[in-house]
Amino acid sequence: MQKRSSVYLPLRYRPYNFPASFPVLAFLGDYWVNGVSVPEFLHFHNGIEIGRCLGGSGRICCGETESYPYSAGDYSILFPQIPHIAVNGSEPGIWEYLYVEPRLFLQEDGNDCDTLWQFFYIPQKLPVIIRKEQYPLLHFYISRIFQEFHEKKTMYRRMVHGLFVALCAEMNRLTLTGHTESSSTENLASAHFYIRTALTYIYEHYSEAISIRELSARCCISESHFRRLFRQVVGISPLEYIQHYRIRRACHLIYLNQEPINIIAQQTGFRSLSSFNRQFRQYMHNSPTGYRREHLHEPMRNEVLSYEDSATRHIFQI
Repeated sequence: MQKRSSVYLPLRYRPYNFPASFPVLAFLGDYWVNGVSVPEFLHFHNGIEIGRCLGGSGRICCGETESYPYSAGDYSILFPQIPHIAVNGSEPGIWEYLYVEPRLFLQEDGNDCDTLWQFFYIPQKLPVIIRKEQYPLLHFYISRIFQEFHEKKTMYRRMVHGLFVALCAEMNRLTLTGHTESSSTENLASAHFYIRTALTYIYEHYSEAISIRELSARCCISESHFRRLFRQVVGISPLEYIQHYRIRRACHLIYLNQEPINIIAQQTGFRSLSSFNRQFRQYMHNSPTGYRREHLHEPMRNEVLSYEDSATRHIFQI
C-alpha cells in the first residue's frame, strides 16, 4: 500500500440492479479499460467489486490517502461503500469485473452464511490487491469463480455460490488472525459475534432512533464494553458508523430521485433536515441538493446503463 497526498476528491455513487434470483453481475472480456490517468472523483457501489487485471498496470486509490499498485495477473476486492477508483500507470489497465450483492447472495443458505454478509460492511484492513504469492487461497477461489463464469458449465451458479462462501470464510480468517493487533483470536471472534448482532439491528432499523445503550443491551454487554469492542472491530465509533450507513442509504434514495430531500432525511433516520445536511456534507463533501443536481445533470460517465445494451457496454470505463 502507498500513501497519497491528501487531496479533495468528490464522491459518486454507482449502484447496480442485482437480479434477485442470482445477485451477481459479470462484466467479462476486454471491454473494461481504465480511462483515468489522474483521478477526478472517487465512486462507491452497493455491492462487492471483484476485479481481475488482464493487462497493464496502475493503482487503485481508496479514500483520499491510500493507493494500491496493481499489474497483470492481480485480483482486487473492494467492499460495498468503499470510495475508490482505478488509475492507469504506464499502460492502461484492462480488467474484468464481478459485482455481488452479499446480503442477497449469502442469506439464502441460512446457518453461518446468513451472517457472513455483514463482514462486507465492516471497514477492515484487508488486502485490496490479491496476489497468488501473498494470498494463495483467496487467489485460487477468485480465479475459479471467474473461470466458472467464463465456462458456464452445468451447475455453475451453485459452484460460484460455494466458492464465494469459501472466499468469505477465508477473508474472515484473515481478519481474525492476520490483520489485527488483538492478543487472542478467540477474543476477537467473540467481539465480532457481538458487533454483528448490533450491525444486523442497525441495517434493519437505521430509519428509526437508535441509541448506543439499546445496541449494547441487545448484545448483552455493558455500554462501555460495547463501545470498546465496536471500535476495535469496526475502526470507528458506533454513532459514526450509524451516521455513515444512513448517509450511504440516503445516496441511494437521492440517486433514485423519487422523493424530496426532506423526506429522504426522515426515511434515513435524521431527526432534522439541518442535521441531515450537516452529516451529508461532512461525509460526501457536498450538500444533498448539490449531490442530486450533479447526478441529474452530469453525463453518466463510467456507468453501465444496461449490461444487455450493446450501445452502453463500451462506456463502462473505470
